[in-house]
Amino acid sequence: METILDPFDAPPLNWGFMGPGGIAATVAESLVKATRQRLVAVGSRSLERAEAFARRFGAPRAYGSYAALAADPEVDAVYIATLHHTHFPLAVLALEAGKAVLVEKAFTLNQAEARQLADLAGRRGLFLMEAMWTRFLPHMIELRNWAAAGRLGEIRYLQADFGFAHDYDPTSRMFDPAVGGGALLDRGVYPLYLAADFLGLPSRVAASATLAPSGADAQFSAILDYPRGQALIESSMIVTTPQEAWLAGTEAMVRIPARYWSPTGLELHADGKVETWRRQVVGAGYEFELAEVARRVSDGATGSAVMPVAESVELTGLLDQIRGQIGVVWPGEAG
Repeated sequence: METILDPFDAPPLNWGFMGPGGIAATVAESLVKATRQRLVAVGSRSLERAEAFARRFGAPRAYGSYAALAADPEVDAVYIATLHHTHFPLAVLALEAGKAVLVEKAFTLNQAEARQLADLAGRRGLFLMEAMWTRFLPHMIELRNWAAAGRLGEIRYLQADFGFAHDYDPTSRMFDPAVGGGALLDRGVYPLYLAADFLGLPSRVAASATLAPSGADAQFSAILDYPRGQALIESSMIVTTPQEAWLAGTEAMVRIPARYWSPTGLELHADGKVETWRRQVVGAGYEFELAEVARRVSDGATGSAVMPVAESVELTGLLDQIRGQIGVVWPGEAG
C-alpha cells in the first residue's frame, strides 16, 4: 500500500525552471510554500521575463537562454514548463548537461521523441519523469490503495472528461498545431493517464474529434477497450464539461468530484451508502510531484515507479494512435 508523504520531508534539491509562464508560476508557488525545495535559477528566451520571475519567487539567478541555465553548476534538477513542441529539445539540453529532468506534460510531441529521451536518460544514468502531478496527489494515492485492497472489486468501467470553453483564436498556442496545440495534449492527457493508472494500456482505441480551422483538435472523445472493460474519455476546448471522473467496479463505484486532476476528495458508493474521503493540502498540489523527484534523485534512482518513463513512452504512442484516427498532424510529419 502507498503512503501519503509530507512534501516538507523530502530532501531539498536546487531547481532550475525553464520557462517563466503560468504553469511554472503555479508550480513555483507550491515549491516555495509547501516544500523545502530551492528555486535557484530561471531560464527564458527573454532575460527580462526570467528576471521578473526570479524576483517574484526569490531565485538568485536569471538567464536569458535555456543553455545558460542548463550550464549552471548549482542546478540539480530542471523543470521544463515551456510549450509542447520545445519539451524534447530542452530535455535533451538538460540531460546532456547532466541534470535530473522533470518535463511538463505532454511529455513530447510523439513517441519517437519520447523514446529518444528515455534512451538518453538511460545512457547517462539520469533521472527523468513526466510531470503528471495528479498521480502524486493524496486522493489518487488513497484511490489506488482502495483498488489494491479490493474495495472496488474488478474495475470494469472508467469515465472522465476535461473541458473548458475557449473562443477560437488562430494565434493562440491552444489552437496552433505548430506548437502541439489542441485538446488532446493540453487536456486529454489527464483522463487518458487516469485510465492507464487503473486499467493499463488498452487493447483497442476508437477516437473521433472536431477540428478547428487551424487543424488543431478542438474537441475529442475516445473509447478505450480492455479485455474486461472500457473507458470513455472526453476533452474539449469548445464547451465546459463536468470535469468529473467515475470508476465502476464489481463491488463499488468511486466518484472523483470536479477537477479530479487537482487536489480533491473521493466518494465510494457501495450498498446504497456513500463514504467520503478528503485531505487538505498546503500548496496547489504540485508539491507532491516535486517531493517525489527530490526523494528519487536523492536515492540515486533514474525514475519514479508512480510515473515511469517507460509508461510515458507507451502513452505517447497511444496519443500518436489517437492523433492518427482524428487527423491531427504536427508540422514535419507525413499527412
